[in-house]
Amino acid sequence: MKVRPFRVEWRLFLGAAAFFTVTATVYWFVSNEHAGTAMLAASVPAFAFIGLWLAFQSRKAGPRPEDDGDAAHVDAVEDLGYFPSSSAWPFVLSAGAVVLANGLVFGPPIAVIGLILMVAGVFGYARESDQKA
Repeated sequence: MKVRPFRVEWRLFLGAAAFFTVTATVYWFVSNEHAGTAMLAASVPAFAFIGLWLAFQSRKAGPRPEDDGDAAHVDAVEDLGYFPSSSAWPFVLSAGAVVLANGLVFGPPIAVIGLILMVAGVFGYARESDQKA
C-alpha cells in the first residue's frame, strides 16, 4: 500500500495566511482603522513564510511513519535528540525580553538590566540542558 503523506503542517499555516488575508481586508473596509489592519496584515507573511518553508521541506523529505495510519510505534524508533524538561530559564529569558523592550521606551539603564536577564536566561538554559543531556 502506498503511503500518502498528510502534510498537514504546511496546509495549516498557509490556511492561516489566507484567513488573515481575508480578515485584514474585511477589517480595513469595515473599520478603516490603520493599526489593527497593519497588525492583521503583518501576520500574513509570517504564516505564509512558515507554510511555504514547511511545504518545501515536506517535498524534500519522504513519507514519515506518522503519515501512515497503519504504522506501529516501532516504525518510528530513532534518536530524536534531547528535549529538556521543565525549567525556569525560559521564564528568565522572556522576562528579560520584556524588561529590554520597556528599556527601549523608558531608558538605557532598564534596557541593560533586560539584556543581562536575557543573557543569563540563555546561558542558564544552555548550561542546564548540557548538564542533563
